[in-house]
Amino acid sequence: MRVRSTLRKTLLAATACLALAAGTVPDAAAADVRAEADRIMGLSRLDFVNHPHDAPFDWETDGCTWWPDGVFYEACAQHDFGYRNYGNHGATGLRLSPVPETKAWLDERLWHQLRAACIDNYPEGSAARNLCLGEAKIMYDGLSAGIGKDAFY
Repeated sequence: MRVRSTLRKTLLAATACLALAAGTVPDAAAADVRAEADRIMGLSRLDFVNHPHDAPFDWETDGCTWWPDGVFYEACAQHDFGYRNYGNHGATGLRLSPVPETKAWLDERLWHQLRAACIDNYPEGSAARNLCLGEAKIMYDGLSAGIGKDAFY
């Protein structure tokens, strides 16, 4: 089973790389790459950071950019994956879906992952959890207001 999974990933990466080099991505290959990206974006933030960094995706991250990473690092790394592979600024040039609806979905996904980080790391009702949730809200509100749009479009 593991061999089949590795073989599938290798074939997916090779097909996507060849298609990108040729300047065209066949519909079937593009659908497979998009489906794999969607699956990766659906992982929990902790599963995401432990996921193999397989081609053809851009896995580069700067964490939370201008915000201290702290408990948010994994959520921010996953959000970076989304922006770099769905948007217009990834090194791989995948541009899986550089549209406002996808950006909104990625930002909403970040919001849920930030909240999960706060809930997982701080006791219920604690001042630390409330502060963390407040920071998460500020980050999400900033993205919703348009901060970071140049990193996506």
